[in-house]
Amino acid sequence: MCTQFNTYLKLENELENKWIVYYLGLAWAAELGNGVIQTITGPMQPYLAFNLSTDTWTINLVWTLGFIGFLVGSILTSYTFTKHLVTGRLKLMTMFLTLLLTGLSTLSLPFSPNLPILLFCRFVQFLCYGIFLTGDSILLVFTLGPETSRPFINILHFFISIGFLIGTFLVQPFLPETSEEVCRSNSKLLDNSSFGNLSKLDSGLQGGQENQENSSLHIETILGIQSICWPFLISAGWCICISFGFVLLSYSNLQMPKFYGSNSSKSRTDFSSKSSDKLSRTGKRIFLVLVVLFFSLSGAVVRVFQSMTTTFALCGPLALDSHSAALTDSFFSSGMCLGRMFSVLLSTIFLPSTLLCSSTLFCGVASLLLLLLAPHFTEGLYSGVLIMGFFVSWQFGTGFSWTSQYMNITGKLSSLFFVGLGVGSIISPPLAGYIFTINSMWVLYLAAVLVLIQVVTVALLHLVSKKGSSAQKEER
Repeated sequence: MCTQFNTYLKLENELENKWIVYYLGLAWAAELGNGVIQTITGPMQPYLAFNLSTDTWTINLVWTLGFIGFLVGSILTSYTFTKHLVTGRLKLMTMFLTLLLTGLSTLSLPFSPNLPILLFCRFVQFLCYGIFLTGDSILLVFTLGPETSRPFINILHFFISIGFLIGTFLVQPFLPETSEEVCRSNSKLLDNSSFGNLSKLDSGLQGGQENQENSSLHIETILGIQSICWPFLISAGWCICISFGFVLLSYSNLQMPKFYGSNSSKSRTDFSSKSSDKLSRTGKRIFLVLVVLFFSLSGAVVRVFQSMTTTFALCGPLALDSHSAALTDSFFSSGMCLGRMFSVLLSTIFLPSTLLCSSTLFCGVASLLLLLLAPHFTEGLYSGVLIMGFFVSWQFGTGFSWTSQYMNITGKLSSLFFVGLGVGSIISPPLAGYIFTINSMWVLYLAAVLVLIQVVTVALLHLVSKKGSSAQKEER
């Protein structure tokens, strides 16, 4: 099996093979932790809001501030990771520091005494996440090339989705039995202030600490710490421990392979000869604009579900208890986990364009299923989010690989994917939170509209790529 793995990697140097094996193990463990820290926030979100005496719209700002940080981190990394971090050691030490800070900021989140500090910690957490994920993706293409790295990029996101799934089960033992109290508290806050969400940023500085005392009457403590804090403590500890593995690898005698480096002229030549489906300059620009739009929509869809599924199940038409409501996140994350596992296998058989078209069409089916069944049946809600998670999980890895067929994405272009993802992730959570306060069903309509625009965008991407390929064939 190891021999087949080495043959697939096409690396002749044994030290380079070992470096890749150790790096992949560390990176996958780290991305698993990154998945957990994101998912635990969704089910715990209503209780964090209850602690800080704020409402659904306002607490959804943790996603907005988080993905502003993600955006900054991704852009910063795309401009510096291969240009200024010229040695393997510098790259790995950067991965170490960002993962360490991810753990420390996660540790601070549930202990934030007011909303501004909570938002600052979330910003730092996702700033580091953006740096790490962008650096990880660049490093895979930089070391293995655009074709060999294709399944490994999908595996990377598969481990993030495993983290999503683990996070939903991690929170279950620590969920308080206060769903009615939380929803009732949220309704009172909305009744008292039509646009009180913005004022919470100011009043949170004074009222947060006082409300912590009141909320302790409703949220249990374990070893003197509120139960909702423990998932954050556990996931933070995981990230901190894994981070030191990058230090060990950076000081080992193993060699980092360089597909785009000075010793890889053969690989670069092979890549140039195989990448016959080139786009014209105009076609490339149109393709990139559509890719950014698509990733914005993809990020928006995922964050709507990650930020609102538990809240919808808890305080929406079904009014489930806290544990049943949190299972909605588990089904969505299970779908993402299974979807990314299958996408790894499918990426070796089908073209990325084929997978992306299929993904968006089935996301449309899932949206329709949710609109029809989720307001009335628990099973309809669970199955809808499961299908949505399964097919939306294909989108990042396949979109990344599709674009790499036409251009080198290890430099500045790499930020475009994460900029798109970040923009959608910034806008959709507060929008979803706001319309939920008006009518809980509007959240599902929002998701359906986003998916519909995705379908149109993918159709345009397919058209542009086909025209580019046809033009190249005519020229030859």
